[in-house]
Amino acid sequence: MGFNQLPFLLTGIIPLTVLIYYFFRKKYVEKQISSTLFWDEVMKETKASPYLQHLQRNALFYLQILGLIILVFALLQPYWKTKSIAGDQIIWVVDTSATMLAEKDGQTIFEGHQKEMLDLTNKLGGKAVTIMTTGPEPQVILRNETNTKTIQNAVKSLEVTYANEEFPKTLDFLQTFISKKSAVIYLFTDAIERDQLPLELSDIKWIVIGAPDDLQNISLQRFGATKVDGQLKAIAQVKNDTSKEQQVTVTISNDTGKTLVNKKITIPANEEERVLFDKLTDQTVLTAKLKVNDNYKVDNEMTILVQQNMTKILVDQGLQQLVQKAFQAMDFPVSIVPSLQLEDSKDDAIIVTNQTKLLEQKKQPVLLIGRDDKKAKKISGEVETENSNLFAYAPIKDVYVNELYPAFKEYKTVATIGDEPFIQISPVGHIVVLADIQMTDWPLHPSFPLFLWSAKENLASSGSDIGTFSPNERRTISLAEKDRETMGYEIYTQDGEYIRSFENGSSFIAPTKPGLYMIKSGNEEKRFAVTLQQQEKVIVQGTSFEYGETADKKATNFVQQSLVPLFLFFIIVLLLAEWEVQRRYGFTH
Repeated sequence: MGFNQLPFLLTGIIPLTVLIYYFFRKKYVEKQISSTLFWDEVMKETKASPYLQHLQRNALFYLQILGLIILVFALLQPYWKTKSIAGDQIIWVVDTSATMLAEKDGQTIFEGHQKEMLDLTNKLGGKAVTIMTTGPEPQVILRNETNTKTIQNAVKSLEVTYANEEFPKTLDFLQTFISKKSAVIYLFTDAIERDQLPLELSDIKWIVIGAPDDLQNISLQRFGATKVDGQLKAIAQVKNDTSKEQQVTVTISNDTGKTLVNKKITIPANEEERVLFDKLTDQTVLTAKLKVNDNYKVDNEMTILVQQNMTKILVDQGLQQLVQKAFQAMDFPVSIVPSLQLEDSKDDAIIVTNQTKLLEQKKQPVLLIGRDDKKAKKISGEVETENSNLFAYAPIKDVYVNELYPAFKEYKTVATIGDEPFIQISPVGHIVVLADIQMTDWPLHPSFPLFLWSAKENLASSGSDIGTFSPNERRTISLAEKDRETMGYEIYTQDGEYIRSFENGSSFIAPTKPGLYMIKSGNEEKRFAVTLQQQEKVIVQGTSFEYGETADKKATNFVQQSLVPLFLFFIIVLLLAEWEVQRRYGFTH
């Protein structure tokens, strides 16, 4: 404890003067005794409690003297020394990658770092702090903030983003905030090596807060599935990063959570094991999960989309031979199939036909050329197209069409002749050409085989899935043609929980947490999966350390915490007590 204004010690004369005046004033008490019979009793009571009566008669005086003494101490500006973080600039860099969710003693690394930061807020001593997070796009949460409450609220609001920390990019971004003043930089992470830090910077002290020791991890490194000879097969790669042999149960389930198969395996210390699953029932989504006791649960589960590989093209035998020959000229397996057998086909293939009823099924993509349920009518005019990747390699504006079939009402039109639809796309991705080839001169144009190739590519990649992403990944995605008419899409979890909205495919950002998600726009739905990056499936045993020095060569120093507010509080309490004494007893004589 110390004092900043010792000259104000002279103000102690004020309470001393009052005290001297009190000692030299006349001291008597007037009493009226109704009879000499009660004189002895009064004297006994007076002698029985002389100090209490003295205090009662002089309570206001003592309260005033105490108040003056406390006021004198307040004028001296007393303070109490407390520890504070050194450095003119304080920066906290917080790792928000998935590995920060590793647990030890019921607490994640991230939660431990949050508590550490909350403790440090009490040692700032009024200094400003900057908080930033790691990742592919480092974020500044606070910049030069001095308000303790604001800093604590910002720390409590931090969340794990699951994306890789990408320290080189984060540290480059960090250097743009370092001024010429001395700085203390706290790095809250699981592990980082000294040589990763920009040690060439001077007057900087690095304080790395690492992960606890002895973290055990068994991870699902990879998981995939494919169809072989009509059967669905899956393979999982499990890695044991511990120093002991581990017993692991691998569970495979579908998108509804139903368990399809379990397998128990034994993995030697620091080894990998591949687990094969044969003869699985046909699924579009598979989830693999490890049942094991370790410190890191996030990498024990992985969800994948089972791609429907289009292995060949089935061309209706009833179509014009020019269509058959055009597909046969492509470097892709093509089979000519009788019309009656197409409906019963179970192959993962693209169907080229004029049978309208095949548009009702969703398993196999269809290129419909003509219609077998309607009659064509005469048409005239030029072909006009919309912006579509079907015409990306060759325009079809010079194609002559003599007749057209009636259009489908709910289909997206991408090419017209006059006001009549010529080429359409169904809500599920089927492509429809509303004319038989013999009704056009299209085979005479170079755009004909190029259009069929573009249609094949679109149908091979069409479906209800848009792919697999890493957490928070920004990527331009290709949405269905019908979706492009609407401005706005919504992302939901598999359980229907709303995540966020985005306007178009170029503004898509994947969700944070790994799992299965859906994009919805009107009645359209598309699925996608979010999986951990491989770097986030490894727990590195890190340590806490300090490196470098600031100008004062200390990580902490002392600051003065003023005690004046406390003394002022005591004075207010004494004033209230004086008011109560005056209210009860009046002024003393």
